[in-house]
Amino acid sequence: MKVIKPKKWKVNGEVRWFFDGKINAKRKREQFDTKKACELFIKAQTKEPLIAAWWSELTVSERVDIHASHNRAKEDGFSLLSAVETHSVHARGKTHLKKMTLKEAIGYAGKDKRWENDPSERQPCGFLGDKLLANISQGRINTLRCGLENFMRFSGPDLQCRAVSPELIKSWLISGGDREAHWESNTQKHYSGQVRNLFNWCIRQDVVTENPLLKLEKINLDPFDPYVLTIDDCKKVLTLCWEKHREVLPLLALNLFCGIRPSETRRLNSGKGRDCNFDWEDNEVVFQVNQTKTKMRRFVEMSDSCLAWLNLQELNLPIVNANHKWDRFLQNAKKALEYKVWPHDCIRHSFCSYGLRHSENAAKVALQAGNTERLLFRHYLKLVKKPEAEKFWNIFPEKLAA
Repeated sequence: MKVIKPKKWKVNGEVRWFFDGKINAKRKREQFDTKKACELFIKAQTKEPLIAAWWSELTVSERVDIHASHNRAKEDGFSLLSAVETHSVHARGKTHLKKMTLKEAIGYAGKDKRWENDPSERQPCGFLGDKLLANISQGRINTLRCGLENFMRFSGPDLQCRAVSPELIKSWLISGGDREAHWESNTQKHYSGQVRNLFNWCIRQDVVTENPLLKLEKINLDPFDPYVLTIDDCKKVLTLCWEKHREVLPLLALNLFCGIRPSETRRLNSGKGRDCNFDWEDNEVVFQVNQTKTKMRRFVEMSDSCLAWLNLQELNLPIVNANHKWDRFLQNAKKALEYKVWPHDCIRHSFCSYGLRHSENAAKVALQAGNTERLLFRHYLKLVKKPEAEKFWNIFPEKLAA
């Protein structure tokens, strides 16, 4: 096509710019409001043969992709060229997002050691498989699996991860999961934290670009108000344990008078050799790194009252089927104290409160309990009176018998 310049004419008193020439041997006339618009049209006509030749060389699948991309960009209000330019700047060196369902993302952590023949055993994969590789304890992995599989059942295992919206997560939390249970705020916060961790992993795997849970409002919990057993309550649970649940009495004594977590007491070994956790010369419980919740070596001093209760019988730890026996003891203790529900971790909270009030040494009590001084001051300062603290550390078996 020969070079054609825009022509300026007046139409009904208004200046218009015209293209008047031949395209592919056919006469064509177009009018425009501005000279620049006319020049752009003429420039495009000179490239049309080249574009037509390029288009004819494309495969059918390439044409379909370009056509679909053009329509999608048009629907969303931007040009195909602008989309490509944005991607080249913000995603240079990155691949497209991977497709992954919730079931694939959650994955498996391999064999559950609690089962002799795990019915759901798979090769480790996905989020849980990576947690296993990170040497996370089996208990924590099982906790993660419980919450995430609940979310998966609620949402559907075949739902793509990038299709999970903040509204879906909020609906799950409000509904109480797939079983429509009544979840308190602390339960909602706990489960939402698991979903947040899952989608942080998905971001690292190039499955999603952002975490949908971060668009939800933060769940604020009520101030922590620990329940502390009274001196009479302590005496009752000790007497009950000695009379009806004697096998778990060492666990109770270590929990009540040393502040050792119930889960930690079940890992203790009273045998001889390097595996023994008891130093009888210094009257200390020595925790190895893999035996504590905080994964830190810890030394816990055994008080005179603790030693007195431990010496009532031969110490033989660990206890077979300790979880079941401990839970059965707590159920009977709840009935004996006429509680509707057993206050969460109230035995350990009692140690922290009476210990801090008695010694007024937050560093020592924090070291014993495996907590921080800041947490002790915030939760346990002055929950009990000084005289009550004195009585607590004088609860001995012979005094109860008298």
